[in-house]
Amino acid sequence: MQRPGAGIGCVVIVSLIFGLIGGGIGAYVVTKRLAPKAAPVEETQSPCPPSKLEVTSDTNAIVRAVKTAGPSVVKVIAAQAAPTDPMQYLFGGGQPQEQVAIGSGFIFNHGGRQLVLTNNHVAGGADKLVVKLTDGREIQGRLAGASDVSDIAVVELANPPSDLRSATLGDSDKLQVGEWVIAIGNPYDYEHTVTVGVVSAVGYRSVSRDRYQNVIQTDAAINSGNSGGPLIDVAGNVVGINYMIFSPTGATVGIGFAIPISSVKRVLYYLSNGGPYIGLEEEGMIPNNAGLAQYFGLSTAEGVLVVALDRNSPAFRAGVRPRDVVTSVNGAKVQGPDQLRDEVLKHKIGDTITLALQRDAQALQVPMVAGRHPGFGGH
Repeated sequence: MQRPGAGIGCVVIVSLIFGLIGGGIGAYVVTKRLAPKAAPVEETQSPCPPSKLEVTSDTNAIVRAVKTAGPSVVKVIAAQAAPTDPMQYLFGGGQPQEQVAIGSGFIFNHGGRQLVLTNNHVAGGADKLVVKLTDGREIQGRLAGASDVSDIAVVELANPPSDLRSATLGDSDKLQVGEWVIAIGNPYDYEHTVTVGVVSAVGYRSVSRDRYQNVIQTDAAINSGNSGGPLIDVAGNVVGINYMIFSPTGATVGIGFAIPISSVKRVLYYLSNGGPYIGLEEEGMIPNNAGLAQYFGLSTAEGVLVVALDRNSPAFRAGVRPRDVVTSVNGAKVQGPDQLRDEVLKHKIGDTITLALQRDAQALQVPMVAGRHPGFGGH
């Protein structure tokens, strides 16, 4: 028999349960409708894209550059007979020993001829030259031309093989500070060594106590034996010839210098053609300064002081004389003999070159036609 009110209790309990369920569902729906919608996620490119240089991969730009230029790099072995010393025979010293220097260089194409570029201080004074290729073959060479002032030498190979690889000469005028560069050479006779750095500075700098020269400065390690080797960019083009380091200790300290390849090209033109020549040579000029200006009574402390010049030269015929001060070449200011020579070498034989001179208190503009050096015998 059912207790009175039991049915009513069940109905109340069931109603409460369904009420709670319905309220929960309603609250959930209202909450979802009122909740703020999250902004859509937008895919953006990283502000620092991944580097294109994959250090461990054959696709590395530096690896590719070395593979491009490397086969053209050579070892230059320069032998020079030791000077005869009579005292050696007197005291039984025996025959003087041949002196051998090791440097670097690279093969390049010049007018259809494959020649070797290196430094004059590597090959210039040698009695015998041997060029060693990367595959070990050795070829006899001879000095075909050299510039002591520019420290550039050209070596011609005897019976060069047909499979020689020539380097591509780039444009050093487009180099930027911070750009990657690579030096290849034979430091301390460690053949075909590669070092990497950046362009630290470009332009005219004091490379020694008495030398103010147009150079590429780099922190790529350059040591004894690197002289004459190429400095290349990441495309494998030669942008300079390594030739000098600044070092208080004798070892590299991260300050090396290379001759810009644009300057080298102008020297090659000079060596091939004997000009442009105006008669102002390195030994006949000195940088002007306040001390010289006071001593000689000059009206300026700027420019280059002419000490001597060839009396049969275009400059002398145009009216240039000792104690004149050259302040500019075709409008480009000059501060030293190297800079004056470089400005002259930017021209060709037959070009008109105008020197701005200061003579006492008088400013002069002296034009002349660049000629050929009287000692040029041709090649």
